Amino acid sequence: MQRILRGILNFFWRRAESDGKLQIQDNFKLKSVRGIVTHLCPDYGWINETIFFHISVVIDNMPVSIGRRVIALVEEDETTHILKAVKVKIMTNCDCDTKPSELDRELCIMCVTSVSRDNIYISKETSIPAQLFSGEFMPYKGDFLLIDYSLKPGNSNMNIHTVSPLNSQRISEVCVTSINGRTGVVDDFIFFTLDSLHTLPVYIPALNDIVNVVVVDSIQSHYTCRVVAMFPVKMLY
Repeated sequence: MQRILRGILNFFWRRAESDGKLQIQDNFKLKSVRGIVTHLCPDYGWINETIFFHISVVIDNMPVSIGRRVIALVEEDETTHILKAVKVKIMTNCDCDTKPSELDRELCIMCVTSVSRDNIYISKETSIPAQLFSGEFMPYKGDFLLIDYSLKPGNSNMNIHTVSPLNSQRISEVCVTSINGRTGVVDDFIFFTLDSLHTLPVYIPALNDIVNVVVVDSIQSHYTCRVVAMFPVKMLY
């Protein structure tokens, strides 16, 4: 058993080193699973006995322990058919508690597959009206979303109640380190695009500007975070 476990871990670590990031093409390759942490080591663990996860994919810096309820976004390796969590959210008491009128409501994690003027798509068939979003956060392809939903009676269509970024954090006084047309990078590792960026009406980011940002978990070409809001602290003149 230990030999098998070491083989699985080596496979994932080699893959992480060679890929450098997660590749997401569509949610049909991903599945949102609710479960319980059943095994735990310092750097990794297992959900429901069968789903591997690395501690680095747990969001919010929440403590992990055996028996904790979680929601995981899971992919299956096409060659080995091993299940691996790409994002894990620890459920709090607030998340687990439901009112009698809300017993049919569930939480899931999904990834934005495409964006149009009017809709945010989480699969080819399922979309969220763009008008539900306002303020700092406008979803972009690759963003991870936490969705509160229920299933309509008699079919499998999702009735979506609320949508939010899976993880969001504010970072102060970081530098715009790269600009390439309508896209750029902050602090060398956080992607942004002017097509989905909340900022001051007249402000356009420039190289070496010092800015405050709001960042969400997102899978982009070479990055795992995306800036959704940016406000200048000091601009290069």
